[in-house]
Amino acid sequence: GGGQSEHGTSSQQPLTPLDIMRMESESGQGQMMQLIPDQNYLRERADVMETVESHMLELGNIFNKLAVMVNEHRDMVQRVEDNVDDANDTINLSLAQLTDTLENLRTNRALALKVFGVIVVFIILFITFFA
Repeated sequence: GGGQSEHGTSSQQPLTPLDIMRMESESGQGQMMQLIPDQNYLRERADVMETVESHMLELGNIFNKLAVMVNEHRDMVQRVEDNVDDANDTINLSLAQLTDTLENLRTNRALALKVFGVIVVFIILFITFFA
């Protein structure tokens, strides 16, 4: 009966952490209490790893789609580059043509001035000799 009265009085008193540790070590629950948080920790780590793995798979899919898009646009970019090169060549040819035309106009102007001068001289001579 004395053991029961001691146990009854100890359950009415608030248990100190030292009492809890002694009770856990006596009943062997201390190791169980240590294992359960470890299992929770391992479960959390496994969940995090699964999340990371799914994110990596999503990133892999995104990069694959990006590679396909880049591949699809490669021909279009090449065509644009070819068109730009053609336009550049055409502009250079046009510039050369305009330069030639300007030179021809200058020489034609000089020729026109010479012809006009000769005509004026003939008119002056005509007027002075035949008038």
